[in-house]
Amino acid sequence: MKPKLDLTLAGALLCSAAVPPLFAGNDTPAENSWAALKTSPGDRNLLLRAVELPADPHGYAAALESSARLVLKNAPADYAGFLALCKAMRLSGRAEQGLPNCKRAMELDATDYPSYRELGLAHAAAGNFKKAEETLRQGVEISSASSQAYYTLANLLEKRGDAVRAHSYYMKGLTLTFDSSRYRALLKEGARRTAAKKAKPAAKHPGAKPPPPPGRKQQAAACLEKFKEAAAKDEPAAALAQSEACLKLSPSDPGLAAERAPLLVRVGRYEEGVKEYTRAAGLAGPKNPLAASCRVKAAETWLKIGDPAKAVEQYNLALADNAGDLNALKGLAAALEARPDISGAIGVYDRILKLDPSDAKVKARRDELKTSNLTNDEMLAELQLRLAIDTRKTALLPDDIKLFKAIKAAEISGAVDFLKGKAPSFRGLAVEQKTADGTRLLLTGAGYKAYNFYATREAVKFFEKQGVGLREIFKLRSMTGAPLFDAAGKLTAEGEAVWRESASGGKNWLLTYEPVPQSPAALKAEKDVQEFTAQGYEEISEPEYLWLLRLTDCPPEVLTADPLNMKIITDGARMRYFVCFKEQALCMNPMNKVLPANIASYRNGTTDVSDSKTSTAFFGTGAVKRHRLCENGKIWNGTP
Repeated sequence: MKPKLDLTLAGALLCSAAVPPLFAGNDTPAENSWAALKTSPGDRNLLLRAVELPADPHGYAAALESSARLVLKNAPADYAGFLALCKAMRLSGRAEQGLPNCKRAMELDATDYPSYRELGLAHAAAGNFKKAEETLRQGVEISSASSQAYYTLANLLEKRGDAVRAHSYYMKGLTLTFDSSRYRALLKEGARRTAAKKAKPAAKHPGAKPPPPPGRKQQAAACLEKFKEAAAKDEPAAALAQSEACLKLSPSDPGLAAERAPLLVRVGRYEEGVKEYTRAAGLAGPKNPLAASCRVKAAETWLKIGDPAKAVEQYNLALADNAGDLNALKGLAAALEARPDISGAIGVYDRILKLDPSDAKVKARRDELKTSNLTNDEMLAELQLRLAIDTRKTALLPDDIKLFKAIKAAEISGAVDFLKGKAPSFRGLAVEQKTADGTRLLLTGAGYKAYNFYATREAVKFFEKQGVGLREIFKLRSMTGAPLFDAAGKLTAEGEAVWRESASGGKNWLLTYEPVPQSPAALKAEKDVQEFTAQGYEEISEPEYLWLLRLTDCPPEVLTADPLNMKIITDGARMRYFVCFKEQALCMNPMNKVLPANIASYRNGTTDVSDSKTSTAFFGTGAVKRHRLCENGKIWNGTP
């Protein structure tokens, strides 16, 4: 039995240009090939050969995924495991979830054509045809002598209805010298099909009757062709104008809606863009990869324009279509952070780590959020354990909270190991803490100072290598405008973060003359801040906001609703919090006037929050139940 060729767009569009001997013979059934892989699932060579095998997906994807995970368990950075895992997920209908695996394979070996092939096919199966074409074109560039590369790209273009360019790639593939008659036959057949599709009709005899006008379907197809041509030329305005005509002919085409949406976003029509993404998802229907992809894009656009609540809604709908979609899960976590719903974000990061325990970035971010979610008492205990604060201190000030977060951020990024390689002696720089997972080392106050000292030296060297003059180095700012160095020439907490992130490449700092980038979210935030200030609001810090949550027992949605009417926005880089402060302002009312009074107490150093549920009893009376501003998630109105 010969292996079947799966030539559908969402499936394997191709087979290998040179199938290794184990699978090459037509007299060897595909089932025997998979039996070999199941017998030796950890065999890397068998796995790579299996990735190239054109086979029916039934039973194939499961065996491939199982083998890939075993290879990765033994070698977590093995290109072969990530490549096979990507293909297995695509064949089992989880293309978007498999995309990170293809990207990881490409990172590990950017010169290997199968990575480009599988990533392109995964994009196509997930509904992102523009990205699929771009990736497969890159594959042709890095493997220009591969008949398989030309066939794969041509086949994708043909499936998309682009017969002209598909024919061109089929013909280019036929000019190569082949070691596989299978691809020569496939290329010839593809060239024949596309030549017929792109051929112009023969001239009619002068006396012949004119052809009947094209039907609605033909008109729609011709319109879509013009739309794609304009979009391919990177002319979004022209493409959108053409798409309006196409909508009249084919209003229920999910593909047209999905391709119109990013163009609307590009020209700044964000609300229309998200509506079009949502419409495309609805037209595609539930459990459809295109629907899930459009939901994720709609959510990303809502985040861009500063509406995390609507982003959360779209991410949840995307996960309803595909519960294991890592892109949707990561986006949902970021959107929950932006609301802010820190506990919810931590829960989503936990879900991601169950699917991919090796994701170091997700683990680090989860740990950062857990740090920010600690109470003042817990942070105080942590600082005292690290000998970073006076042991007699009973309450934290904003600077103490900032210090604690800086120490934790350094620890999460590997400061302990960094110091071991820099400091001549490690004595007094760390303390041991016993945990359920074993003993771990924590930076002491002295350890953090030492870390900052060595980090500052390394950062100065780094910026000098980037061509920044020594005088200018100490005037550098983060992308949000915060200084990287303090008046004493030491890295600030923001500077440490920028220095750590610089290792991944790319410029992530601003010179003195460079303005802070204005994203749509930043522009909207600037407008909102002006409006809030005019109404009588004043901005408070994140530590003040977190303390207010604990003091009042009010959840974020109650603090921001009437009558408390707090304002929480994002400028694309951080959350910003506003409380009505002016007594005679229109925003002030008998209920929310307690908030500025509480913030004033905090700024004066009164930061203790009693956890007692009863007040102190007077002589001859019993203790009275103590009530905070909110109880059971609602504002307490004085009634039991």
